Amino acid sequence: MKSRTQKKEELKSLRGKLPNSQITVFTSFARTGEKGLSVAQMTQLKRLLREIKSEYVVTKKTLVEMATKEMSGDAVVDVYSMVGSLGLVVGPAKEKDGANSEEPYGIAKKVYDFAKKNPALQFFGAFVGGVFISKEQFLEMAKMPSREVLIGRLLGMMRYPISGLAIVLNQVGKQKETV
Repeated sequence: MKSRTQKKEELKSLRGKLPNSQITVFTSFARTGEKGLSVAQMTQLKRLLREIKSEYVVTKKTLVEMATKEMSGDAVVDVYSMVGSLGLVVGPAKEKDGANSEEPYGIAKKVYDFAKKNPALQFFGAFVGGVFISKEQFLEMAKMPSREVLIGRLLGMMRYPISGLAIVLNQVGKQKETV
């Protein structure tokens, strides 16, 4: 059990990290009566997050509630309705020049991919850009294709009408040559 001083330090740390992070995902890694993440799986998750400049924080729900009260504004995050042991995926801090070391969508995708392989990791929602989104919205965000794929699709859609026009004009030119 943590001492009062340790809890104050942990609360101070959470209050410093949460408002500045690009994304904070609320998860459960163990539920009553179910098998949770093993030590090896938890180590693997933490290693994955370290690679993308994020971290996994396990703390008491009371401390999370106190730390998120200032962040959420009007929307209240009910951490006590989140069943199981609470863990937070805290993304990297927002950079002042606007450049993202790892954008929230990439972090969400990697955590979601980990959860597909390890079903003990459950999601409750996330803070993205200071706004709390539900589990469904988070999963929708995590399932989106990567930025590179979306750019490729956009370029393909932009190229299609031009290449179609070129094919038609080529056929028209061939028909005029034969006549």
